[in-house]
Amino acid sequence: MLVGIFAVAGAATLLGIMPSLQKQVLVDGLPMNSLMAYTNLIITLVSLGMALLKKRSLRTRPVQAIQAVLMGTVGMLLTALLLNNAYLYLPVGVAIMLNFLYPTVVCVVMGTVFRQGFTKLQAAAIVSSIAGMAFLAGKGGDLHPMGLLFALASAFTYGGYLIANEKGPANELPIETKLFYVSLPGTVIFWILAPATHTLAAPVGGGIGWLYVLGSGLFTVGGYFLMMYGIHRMGASTAAFVSMLEPIVSVVFGTIWFHDPITAGVVVGGILVLASILLIAIDGAHPPRRNP
Repeated sequence: MLVGIFAVAGAATLLGIMPSLQKQVLVDGLPMNSLMAYTNLIITLVSLGMALLKKRSLRTRPVQAIQAVLMGTVGMLLTALLLNNAYLYLPVGVAIMLNFLYPTVVCVVMGTVFRQGFTKLQAAAIVSSIAGMAFLAGKGGDLHPMGLLFALASAFTYGGYLIANEKGPANELPIETKLFYVSLPGTVIFWILAPATHTLAAPVGGGIGWLYVLGSGLFTVGGYFLMMYGIHRMGASTAAFVSMLEPIVSVVFGTIWFHDPITAGVVVGGILVLASILLIAIDGAHPPRRNP
């Protein structure tokens, strides 16, 4: 259990720092399609390299390959697409925080659809996480209905991705092999889309720009690898709540990098999110109890 918590916490840290690297190259002028093409290619190549280094077979049963590709298409591609559309209607911070309702989605689905039930600590963690997300997002004016729809939908697509990392035949594959197939749809699609739309370009700033892009890819693949490992060790419900460290890291790192302001809402929301992680971690240390 403890190893799984550290793995997911490490994933959350890497994935929390990664957006600042991506934002920097986007602010410097790199088209979004180019960034996604480079990032997905790095994930695919690193996964392939790790699989070959560890002598993992890339052979899969058709059902395993289909599930892995669907996980990549829905969990990675569709989530990113929904969030990018949400940014058109909402402040980025609000959209991200709404997306981070996905741990609640995971916990509810695992508790109902898969009949794992709910403990009192899980229920308290759900309430605390929702309250924390509300404080972190702040008022920000009236939320545009379309932006709200896109952001909330992204919570469901990413929640489904986490659940799929625990359920189904694809999870019989080695982590390196699974991540290779999960990343493949994004690599193929963006390397077709970017040239076709004339948005394939080199990062601005030369070496430092490429360093940010490389960091974006390596932090992403490292985060996904640790997340998959953590889910394997402790399950999707617990991993989803521990991964809520990610927005905390994003806020802290963004403040250091871009001098973003820290508001009272961010502080209170962060405390509530950390409280939900502590509750679910304590709950996970005990044998699961199911409601009749």
